[in-house]
Amino acid sequence: MYNMFLFPSFYAHVLSAILLLLAAGVFSYHFTLVRGMSAQTLIGLLLLASIAMGVHSLSHLGLEMAYNYNPLGALFAPGKRDS
Repeated sequence: MYNMFLFPSFYAHVLSAILLLLAAGVFSYHFTLVRGMSAQTLIGLLLLASIAMGVHSLSHLGLEMAYNYNPLGALFAPGKRDS
């Protein structure tokens, strides 16, 4: 068996999740400013958010394929191991 905390991709995934949560917090804190932006700026923000979510989801796929580890499975079934 291997220790998941030894793989750099795990930490990259965690950092990506923290940055996404931070961005969501900043977005919600400054919602009145965001609401007043032009349509073109809002489209740019949505595209940037979709790129960030896509990269984060690709790291989920990479963790599952390379290390046979599902980070969501660790949250919802901590005692259960993937086979």
